[in-house]
Amino acid sequence: MDQNGTIFRLTTRRVLAAALVMAASGALAVNAQPASASSHQPCKIEKHSTTAGITKVGTATATVVTDGVKLTTARSSNADKVSWRSSFKPVAASTVTEMSYETVKLDTTAGDNNTVNDAALPSYHVFVRTAAGEGVLIFEPYYYLGSIGAGNPQRKVRTEWNVLDGPLWTSSTTITGLPKTAGGPATKTFAQVVAENPRMTVTGIGFGLGTYNAGVTAVLDEQRFATARQCTEHQWSTGFRSGGWWH
Repeated sequence: MDQNGTIFRLTTRRVLAAALVMAASGALAVNAQPASASSHQPCKIEKHSTTAGITKVGTATATVVTDGVKLTTARSSNADKVSWRSSFKPVAASTVTEMSYETVKLDTTAGDNNTVNDAALPSYHVFVRTAAGEGVLIFEPYYYLGSIGAGNPQRKVRTEWNVLDGPLWTSSTTITGLPKTAGGPATKTFAQVVAENPRMTVTGIGFGLGTYNAGVTAVLDEQRFATARQCTEHQWSTGFRSGGWWH
């Protein structure tokens, strides 16, 4: 642990995430496996103690809790939406080495996806620029689980998602090889998109819990973005308000 407590907090939370997934491994025939803490390169930590910059639509909520930002949409509400974006100087998409984040699904099923969407978790957004203009690539855990033959995300399990494993979809018309859709299906990995858009740059990252995701309650944290030269990780915690890691 360094004098700021950085290594302790990262290691503790990721070991906990791995332990929780392993403990629940019997619930699905195939499980999403979190990346081990040792696989991550050193990273600059961007600390968030408030919901500044988070946009809420309808009755959606965002609340900073001890171990992340808690996002909710109301039951039986298709209009609710919550999102966040962080912009930075454009970097070549071909230099990206890591994109990941952690989530915990906390809602309780109603047995009806119009009341509570059993498949939904916050998505990871990758904002890009191509010769045709600005665009966004969207990773959703549900589509990843489908691609490996698993079902809906587990509840009350903290899981780290490797966005580079894809697949992705887009709501934009500017990305060659990936047609615009209203929410999927997700069809190509980030590497496949870069191959068809070799001069594409990344201009920011964010997250979203979009419309038609009724009744979702989830915690999101440790959103990472790294290239060969730099890495940034966004963390949310009430502990940051007092200058500590935990509160």
